[in-house]
Amino acid sequence: MILPNKYITVTESLIGLSALILDVLSEQTITIDILWKKFQSKYDESNLNSLPTFQKFIWTVDFMYISSMINYSEQGEVYNENIKFKNNFSSQ
Repeated sequence: MILPNKYITVTESLIGLSALILDVLSEQTITIDILWKKFQSKYDESNLNSLPTFQKFIWTVDFMYISSMINYSEQGEVYNENIKFKNNFSSQ
């Protein structure tokens, strides 16, 4: 489920979904529900074999948080942890 294999495609794995979520998130700081809506509109059934359920989306967001790909602000908004570091280093 985390990694793709011969039964789970890349877009069905948590690693693959993480890349798609990071693409939607980019440099924004947004709430989970807005991120879900943007994800649904950008990656509809025509772009993916099957759109993941909200539960799998949340599992992926949890996996991304545990893997330090994303973080939460004090307001409960999600942001890309890698962009934060990139911006901090470029301003020094």
